[in-house]
Amino acid sequence: MILGLGNDIIEIKRIRKSVDRHGYRLISRLFTTKEQDYCFKYKDPIPHFAGRFAAKEAIVKALGTGFGEHAGWQDIEILNDEKGRPVVEFSNALNQQFNNPQILISISHCELYATATALWQSS
Repeated sequence: MILGLGNDIIEIKRIRKSVDRHGYRLISRLFTTKEQDYCFKYKDPIPHFAGRFAAKEAIVKALGTGFGEHAGWQDIEILNDEKGRPVVEFSNALNQQFNNPQILISISHCELYATATALWQSS
């Protein structure tokens, strides 16, 4: 059963400008160490950060919360399985709040945009 659906799109240049302006402080606020390790292995990490940014936004939309009181940026981690497929990990607090939510995520990016779709399904 589908419990929620979220979608997000962001201009990659918006993330690039924010990182240029705020530097590592912004990156460390929005992304976990594992997410940073993944993105920084690319020559241009910004499209990958933008994709994860869009994914986290899509996830909180699917959960119906947005960021703030119910979810923080560090509560959601986007990793990749052994085949490269993005998978979602949640903090213990978010797992408890939403009864271990099962989220499918798809991330895409091109030269200008990054987009993500999240599907919350019952387990």
